[in-house]
Amino acid sequence: MVVLSWFYLMGISLVAKAQTGVFVKIRDISPDKKFAVQIVSRVEPDDVNNIDSTLITAIKLVALPSKTVVMDIPQSYSGSVPNLVWSQDSNWLTFSLASGPRVSDTYVYHRSGAAFAKLQTDDLQVDIEGDVRNQYVSPIRWLKPGTLLLEQEVIFRDSQDSTYQFAAGFEERTGQFRIISKKKVRSKAE
Repeated sequence: MVVLSWFYLMGISLVAKAQTGVFVKIRDISPDKKFAVQIVSRVEPDDVNNIDSTLITAIKLVALPSKTVVMDIPQSYSGSVPNLVWSQDSNWLTFSLASGPRVSDTYVYHRSGAAFAKLQTDDLQVDIEGDVRNQYVSPIRWLKPGTLLLEQEVIFRDSQDSTYQFAAGFEERTGQFRIISKKKVRSKAE
């Protein structure tokens, strides 16, 4: 009877483990190899490079090699995982997230020790005149630590669209980004 109870308990334990199995993917490793994005999925996806957002249970920035969680990384409104853009010195990271079907925002973090602090980026965009319907701002690359090249795609209600590239530099004394340069790179009518 004791042996049967032991197998019964082991069977429950094995079933529970099989039902709570997880898949972990590491990507977007920092240039200094000290940090990376860890994506946790309920099950192993069919395509490990394109994980279905409904399977994702957590997205974290982790320290390597220990995989200690440094911070949570949010998913976009559609559930997708953002692509991190690292500065060459690994002290700055940025990514874009869709906060709805018609807009995306850029998030920027700066490292101090082992922690990353979120910086204020509410105004990290080019001022546009006109009746804007959709606007998507995405980081392209770090020009140097603290100076970011971004792209802003704007779709107007009159079926025009324009794309701008602009550089933004972080100012220590204000704690905010300032637009350094901008140029229109594309304009078309649909």
